[in-house]
Amino acid sequence: MKKLYFKKKLTKEDKETNILLGLIDLYIKSNAPIGSNFLKENFFKDMSSATIRNYFSKLEEKGYLEQVHISGGRVPTSKAFKKYAEKNLDHKNIDKKDLDFLNQELIQDSKKITDFLIKSAESLSNLVNASVFLSLPRFDQDYISNIKLILLEDNKILCVIVTDFGMIKTQTLYIKKNVSEKLLSKIEEFFLYRMSKANKPFLMPEEKRIATHLYNEIMIRYVVGYASCNSEYIYKTGLSKLLSYDEFKDPIKLAECLSIFENSTKMNQILLDTIKNNQISFYIADDLLKFDIESQNSSIICMSYKINEIIAGAVVLLLPIRAPYKKIFAILKEYTKNLSNTLTKNIYKYKISFHSPLDKDLKKLNKNNSILLEDKSK
Repeated sequence: MKKLYFKKKLTKEDKETNILLGLIDLYIKSNAPIGSNFLKENFFKDMSSATIRNYFSKLEEKGYLEQVHISGGRVPTSKAFKKYAEKNLDHKNIDKKDLDFLNQELIQDSKKITDFLIKSAESLSNLVNASVFLSLPRFDQDYISNIKLILLEDNKILCVIVTDFGMIKTQTLYIKKNVSEKLLSKIEEFFLYRMSKANKPFLMPEEKRIATHLYNEIMIRYVVGYASCNSEYIYKTGLSKLLSYDEFKDPIKLAECLSIFENSTKMNQILLDTIKNNQISFYIADDLLKFDIESQNSSIICMSYKINEIIAGAVVLLLPIRAPYKKIFAILKEYTKNLSNTLTKNIYKYKISFHSPLDKDLKKLNKNNSILLEDKSK
């Protein structure tokens, strides 16, 4: 016998929610107040404009909508955006062009793991038009592959360190005696010689003393930097993306938003919270007070990524509260999935072990799971 299916009749609460979500969809695209006639034409053709306005009034009373002008349309509040984001948190539909872009950008067969992570963050920033910060694991076998010395002033030198996995670090060195470009070139060659990457250069005793001092200083700084958990392992990109949003054309609002990136302690708190949640999450406007951040115009969306099913780090997107949450939720899920798969394949292939800047908390979270992917005892 054929089963009969009855369409569930929408309650007033359901209709009210649908009107709110439809209004927000239009507002995200237009960044302009939404009137009842405009909403009716796009989503609710079987509902009168007067009925929609009645719902608008109820939503205003509940704090979800604001009316900019007496005769104008409505705009959603931060409370409305929170509800919109919550309703769409499980959204998975992703445009084919966005999927193809991610599949192309997140494929790599290379030992340059850090380089891959950085490029993936750049790609994500371009795709969702957002600022991105990404926590980078530390890899045990990431040795120094090259060192470049640049003379800034007579007694000030910029040292650029490049590692096997694509990490680039800089250090500024000060010396009492002035150094010429010619001597600096010989010192750089001495550095490479000490790393067995060049032939031994001829140096006068005083030149050798200076070169040895600088080499020891750089190596000590590198070791100390690796051993400590600092902001060097948080990669930031896409800050200029915020300028494309009308909301941030106000310098005060823009500075308020960018201040989130400037405080490494707060950034680490956000990353740690993301790792502990182990799922996609969002913080809109006053939600950010959890991290002691005051911003009524900003939102962040975050999610952790894994290596071999072990949480390795997190990615955070910074946007205005008028953000296309449905699209971003779907893209971020696909991004972290592809990122995790590629990292795991390369980690296994090149037998690399890794650590996170948040190791202590990760060990608690991952319990007995070892972060070491290669058995060093054999």
